[in-house]
Amino acid sequence: MTEAISQEDQVLHRVRRLPPSLEGFREMLLANLIMIGEIPAPTYAESQRIEFLKQRFTECGLSNCSTDDVGNGLAVLPGSGERRRSVLLTAHADTPFSSTVPHTLTVDTQRITGPAVADNSLGLAVLATLPSILEQLDIRLRSDIVLMGATRSLGRGDLAGLRFFLENNDLPITAGISVEGAQLGRLHYASLASLGGEIRCTVRQESDAEEGSQPSAIAELTEVIDRIRALPLPEVPDPIRALPLPEVPDTTLVLGAVEGGTSYKTPAKSALLRFQLRSEAGKVLADLEQRIEGIVEEVSLDSGAEIRFEVIARTNAGGIPADHPLVIQTRRIMASLGIQPRSDRFSSTVSSFIEHHVPSITLGISKAHNLSQCDESVEIEPMLKGVAQLIGVLLTIDGDCCDGH
Repeated sequence: MTEAISQEDQVLHRVRRLPPSLEGFREMLLANLIMIGEIPAPTYAESQRIEFLKQRFTECGLSNCSTDDVGNGLAVLPGSGERRRSVLLTAHADTPFSSTVPHTLTVDTQRITGPAVADNSLGLAVLATLPSILEQLDIRLRSDIVLMGATRSLGRGDLAGLRFFLENNDLPITAGISVEGAQLGRLHYASLASLGGEIRCTVRQESDAEEGSQPSAIAELTEVIDRIRALPLPEVPDPIRALPLPEVPDTTLVLGAVEGGTSYKTPAKSALLRFQLRSEAGKVLADLEQRIEGIVEEVSLDSGAEIRFEVIARTNAGGIPADHPLVIQTRRIMASLGIQPRSDRFSSTVSSFIEHHVPSITLGISKAHNLSQCDESVEIEPMLKGVAQLIGVLLTIDGDCCDGH
């Protein structure tokens, strides 16, 4: 026990001294961030970003630089240990912005601004920069570090890239770390059960009907939304964003987006609702899914409209507990750097690791603003502290400080 504590303290001492040592890598990290951020990468179209990442891996002399069958960008930083073990370090490569959105980033003394700069161009830039940092600081790990730019993560991608790798690789994955650009202080180690869905409504319109007398898909979709919200949901100050279900704690319905129509005076021919259900219990979501299917069928029959409900993404509940050594040691590393852990603990990415019994966490690198907007921005100053945190966690895992739970 004394030896383990001594090793943990050695890691903390080393981590405290890291930020000044990282100053020389700031420009490299920012250059990678800008080059990655200006490459559009909507889900299922991440190949250009992955090629850039592989190029960086090759320049760093990493082994096994490759792409797999779903386009993940992979490389291995070999460890020096005799015992074969690997840590998977991953960042999702896709963004919610289409290739038609201008991706030119703007830089000032404090921030870098542009679509998806924090989610997740910065996470990918950290993966591209980390091998150079470790080599030049002479940080040698016993474990192999598998670096992966994961494709097909968001929306309909449903974490397919990460899931594919975990299902098909034959490496002894000891732990997983998912790197996100934001927010610094993020420490996610569990996943809620979630269901992402789309409800699409299409109505028939007669060509010779009077203007304004046609049925509207938006009206029929509104009926569906009203009935979903009429499920036992209490009144809350902001009912559109998140509605707690009373029977089960931490179960929410998020109405994320409604799209439809072309003009204020023309009834919409089609309309679309995107929403997500989250719960600590998968059984609750299964019940709600059936009830929503029933609502859609009833409204469709009553109105004559074509209404379809499709589940596009799912995650499972679970994860590691708050007293797991990986969580405890990560908190100690954050404290040593003056990073205040955020209160939330849930990340959908953790779900993929849960399915394969791999302990994992998700970390944020810097502070960000206007997330999911075209003017999303990330602060420059905290980035090196975020990278130091990541290196500290790698050292902790590599030193066996997180074993034994």
